[in-house]
Amino acid sequence: MSKKQKRILWPVLVMVALGLGALAFASSRNARRAIEARPVASQNPTAVVNARSEEYVRAGRLWPQLRWHLKTLGDRIEKPGKERITMTGTIKRDGDPQALPMALTLEFPDRLRLTVQEGLQQRVLTFNGHAASGVGSALTPREREFIETLVYDTAEHFFLGQTQGAVMRCLGQRFRTDDGTSPNYTGPYYDLYEVSDQINASVEARLQSKVFYFNSDTLLLERVRYQVSRDGAAVEVETRISGWQQTLGQQVPSRIVRLENNQPVLTLTVNVASLSPKLQDGIFGG
Repeated sequence: MSKKQKRILWPVLVMVALGLGALAFASSRNARRAIEARPVASQNPTAVVNARSEEYVRAGRLWPQLRWHLKTLGDRIEKPGKERITMTGTIKRDGDPQALPMALTLEFPDRLRLTVQEGLQQRVLTFNGHAASGVGSALTPREREFIETLVYDTAEHFFLGQTQGAVMRCLGQRFRTDDGTSPNYTGPYYDLYEVSDQINASVEARLQSKVFYFNSDTLLLERVRYQVSRDGAAVEVETRISGWQQTLGQQVPSRIVRLENNQPVLTLTVNVASLSPKLQDGIFGG
């Protein structure tokens, strides 16, 4: 091979090598993109399942001592099938001359529809977990407070909050309600948990510190206490939950009372309660 031919051949070989390298790089890049894309497609079903599971309480995410409380309450907030509770009975608010017929539907998580029969008229309050509203007219501040009591001051919301990472601390176990000096004290005893919660039933969402009182023996929630500010004055709020009864293997209260500065402003008495699966029927507004 002559020197002239060699001079011609080397540039050709270099160009071929560069072309093959570019082709190999492009092929590897496309292959890498295809490999990276495949897991995304295969993970989509898992993501959907996880998103749905976040609507329920997972016992494994609770503090160990609270798993027994959850088990006592029932499994309706752990899996589909019994998310909705429909209650009928009476309600008495401050200013009402007598108790009025009411129907209350609570659906986990954090949904409410309350219907109060006032003579020939009905007052309907709804809450969809993010916003509260009244059918026919705007909500009053008092009605928003009642929604907070019936949605946020509950065992269901307490367990959901811990699952979702709400700030919480245990204040202690087996607290007495007296000053501790009575030698014949017979109870009750309470396990106390302080929670910092975001309340969406207000006109503007707010953070609220609350203390939840679980009966140390029955393991059921009986009291929730906190302080709010109204017109520049501090108001001591207490929600009392009692008359727990078992319905289809689930514990359901038959009486809920909201007190302010130790005076009752809301008393809800449940005569009949039933459980059913959640429905996409739009009764909670929004």
